Amino acid sequence: MTRLTGLSLFFVSALAFASLSSTLTGRAEATIVKPLSVTDMAKRADLVVHGTVLRQTSSWNPEHTRIYTVTEIQVTEALKGVAAPGSIVPVRQLGGVADGVVQSIAGNARFAPAEELVIFLDKDETLPWHYVIGMAQGKFSVTPGASPSVAQDLSDLAFIRPDAAGAAQAVGPVASPAGPAPLEAFKARVRAALAAP
Repeated sequence: MTRLTGLSLFFVSALAFASLSSTLTGRAEATIVKPLSVTDMAKRADLVVHGTVLRQTSSWNPEHTRIYTVTEIQVTEALKGVAAPGSIVPVRQLGGVADGVVQSIAGNARFAPAEELVIFLDKDETLPWHYVIGMAQGKFSVTPGASPSVAQDLSDLAFIRPDAAGAAQAVGPVASPAGPAPLEAFKARVRAALAAP
């Protein structure tokens, strides 16, 4: 099996690129992103859903240069946007496995079959896909049980923040800023963020 690894760099400005290229060290594979709060993601999202992963399908693009994976999520509840319970939301990401070739993108949201989650999504303006906001930042896995909780996996992300002078500074990988939180309290937090001016 062939493995192709992608190192994605997301920068807030050209200045960030110049600064980070000289300051970020020690991480072989990470995607560099601007940190986003739950409020940031809730306000940016076209759709926020609590749902369950049904299936994933990977395939080549028409030029046979990139592999894309579409993850189908069955909606339990839409916290923002229009998605009826039981409907399917297709989420597209770069990377996947096709014809024995693996293309991986550090920092992508990871999905498992039958996984329960809360996810923040942008809708493509012309295609039938949705995209995860902030890569792995926009996906919260639900741990089921008597008291379900949510948490992020940010292990393949590194973050940048501007310093006092406005220059981008790498702050490196961080633990989930929210930590595990009760599911219902988290959903209430999302609703409160959406209701705020």
